[in-house]
Amino acid sequence: MTITISNESLTLSVDTLGAETKSLKDRITHYEFLWQGDPAFWTGTSPILFPAVGGHWDGVYRHLGRTYNMPKHGFVRTKEWTVVDQSETHVTLVCQIEGEDLRIYPFPSRVGVTYRLDGRKLQAEFAVENCGETTMYFQIGGHPGINLPDFRPDEPVSGYITLEGSPHSLLRATLQGCTAADRFSIPYDLSGRIPLCRDTFADEALIFDRRQLTAANILGAGGSRLARVESDAPVWLFWAPQGQHAPFVCAEPWYGLCDPVGFDGPLSERPYINKLDAGECWHGGYSLELF
Repeated sequence: MTITISNESLTLSVDTLGAETKSLKDRITHYEFLWQGDPAFWTGTSPILFPAVGGHWDGVYRHLGRTYNMPKHGFVRTKEWTVVDQSETHVTLVCQIEGEDLRIYPFPSRVGVTYRLDGRKLQAEFAVENCGETTMYFQIGGHPGINLPDFRPDEPVSGYITLEGSPHSLLRATLQGCTAADRFSIPYDLSGRIPLCRDTFADEALIFDRRQLTAANILGAGGSRLARVESDAPVWLFWAPQGQHAPFVCAEPWYGLCDPVGFDGPLSERPYINKLDAGECWHGGYSLELF
């Protein structure tokens, strides 16, 4: 089911399957800011990642002596969410982790998201509640795909990224989508921007850990600002399909990180894991401002 909210500037459509935002349009020009899921590149638009971000080594994790299988990026993007609150300019959806879910994630819990339109800004507010009686561990992240209107298949650069914060180096995903220990320099051009081209993502995503970033700007090929993403997340990823010249880029604030190559420790030691005691709630999220 699709839910639509709007204000004087923007119209947002959200699918209850995965609580995924599917469209974010300018109300005057009708320009579509979100990637629309062309399977030639990537079928998603803006999934919510929970209770894991990225991949686990060998696709499994360990907790209290048991081994569990976990899909890459978790499983709530494939579940139906329930609308619990809605107005003209906001909607709140929740997903209950219970029943069969506990066979792959043994923590009764409730994850929610509120999408709120404020001027030319979309606020995505995450909430996680531990509904069980033991300490739970989780990760959560956003994955919004942003259209690049200046994309031309025969032009090498379709846009740029500029970074806010204290960026200094990055990780790369390697075997099984997990990270190696090596750190890499940021692929800036001479103007201090990251060009969006085939070579940028030839070695998978750009991964900024260590709380290096506070925000990122997505620019068109001519340098005009298209969008600004802001978050207090400790990890950020920028991704487009590996080795392709794509008409979009994903700017992903993550409260967590994929496993290092060969990781065989417990879930509680996964990078940037979040911990919640019984009955506790956690809040986070990101904003997406459009220009």
